Amino acid sequence: MTSLPRRLFPLATATVALLALQACGDGGGRSAPTPGINGTYLHISTPDFYFGTKDVGSKATQSIQIANRGADIYPLNSISISGNNAEEFSTEVLDDVVLKPAEAITVDITFQPITDGRKFANFVVDYDTLQQVDESVNAHEQNYYAGRELEAAGNYQAAARSYSDYIEGDPVTSNKRRAAIKLPVIQESEVYGDGQDFDLYLSALDLREHGQLEAATTELAVIQSLYGGGYLGDDALYLQGYIQLMDEKNYEAALRTMQSLRQQYPDSTYYDTALYSEAIAQQEIGNLLVAREILLDLRYRHTGVNTLGITLAKDNIVSRLWFDRANTALDIIGTAT
Repeated sequence: MTSLPRRLFPLATATVALLALQACGDGGGRSAPTPGINGTYLHISTPDFYFGTKDVGSKATQSIQIANRGADIYPLNSISISGNNAEEFSTEVLDDVVLKPAEAITVDITFQPITDGRKFANFVVDYDTLQQVDESVNAHEQNYYAGRELEAAGNYQAAARSYSDYIEGDPVTSNKRRAAIKLPVIQESEVYGDGQDFDLYLSALDLREHGQLEAATTELAVIQSLYGGGYLGDDALYLQGYIQLMDEKNYEAALRTMQSLRQQYPDSTYYDTALYSEAIAQQEIGNLLVAREILLDLRYRHTGVNTLGITLAKDNIVSRLWFDRANTALDIIGTAT
């Protein structure tokens, strides 16, 4: 269902107010309204959008994020600046932006005062709503963002509860995977502590989520260098290999990293995942026979019965999962060769 475009108006109806006070002189300002626009799940990152005191003729730019924190879809038709001082502000032009669940865009807004005085303007977003889910699904999605805010505040136990509630509620957006990655790490911190390595690892996860792969890899390298013997050593090495394999498509580097993981941490819970990742890397490089041997090794690790032409997995969930995954991958390689 598509609603009519709805324009955002000042404060009472939750527009974001651009506040630029006193081109030359002192002034005060007001904070933007609480994010969450017009009953939708569009979220505006403007706790205090204030340019401060600027000289006439100068230029200052700030960034604002528009995020979809629900499970519906929001086509953004346009963004604009309105109000008595609109000519002293400028912003980017949108080009077919559609915010799907868990997606966000960052928009730069520039203030260039022409005359002295207090300057106000409104940042106006013209958007549609494409309803995809019931309201209860959208409301449940907020547990993820509550967990993120608790995590950022250092309240890890509460964050873990929020992420756990979120996952148990069968969410439908890509945040489910993000919460599933964060939750076990935070839960481990309740046992092993939340020291510098823990902060670095959470930072690396967030950096990767925002596409800052080089910065994420740097954080992971610090963990390996300074805290490699800690409980997050294998986590950091696996995440490094995963970034190389899935994000950077650097299959040779991923292969080396996963091999190092198995050598340095033979008892790691990532051992099977690393082995499987090595098979993927070898397959992508073109070494299909080597990939096949790795998958046979993976299947053998989880084989419980192998007699008279009958091969069955060990009787546990993990072994059945890896046994089936190895078989599926072997079938794919068989058709390729």
